[in-house]
Amino acid sequence: MQKALNRQFKADKKAAQEKMLQQEHERQEREDELRAMARKIRMKERERREKEREEWERQYSRQSRSPSPRHAGREYSSSRRHSRSHSRSPHYRH
Repeated sequence: MQKALNRQFKADKKAAQEKMLQQEHERQEREDELRAMARKIRMKERERREKEREEWERQYSRQSRSPSPRHAGREYSSSRRHSRSHSRSPHYRH
């Protein structure tokens, strides 16, 4: 009777160990898949940013070759911002 119990115990122990090894293997596979997916996403993001940067540089180089009215408008709006902040400052003193 004791021998049968010992055999069953060893068989159960071995089965539990094999199950744990299988679960660990599956976990490793999932991690590897997630790493590959993350790498792919980072690569696509890098490509997208590079494409946007190239597009911006292409547009900027076109603008810098010819005088752009938008550029002058930006200077005007920034000077207006400064003048508005000065005009508001007396209100804060009250």
